[in-house]
Amino acid sequence: MLKALILFVTVLLLQGCGDECSSYSDFTCGQIEKAKYNAYFYFPDGREYFLGETQGLSSCAGKARSYAASKEMSFNDNWSYICCMIAKGSGCYEKHK
Repeated sequence: MLKALILFVTVLLLQGCGDECSSYSDFTCGQIEKAKYNAYFYFPDGREYFLGETQGLSSCAGKARSYAASKEMSFNDNWSYICCMIAKGSGCYEKHK
């Protein structure tokens, strides 16, 4: 009985140590950061521009910021971007920012 209780408490504690990204993704935070992405930029009027493929989520976000800067746009200009994870045979398995 004591062994069963210890096992139960251990399982509960380990569940609390899980990766927070798994609550909204099929991947861990580390996998999300390191994955390949198709980067898309969205102009304020909704037009989409494909920025290309990037390695890593931070790189994808940086690519979008750099493109906005090259167009002399600031964050106040209401542009946006999406990073589409390339995974499981899809060019946009999950969308991240």
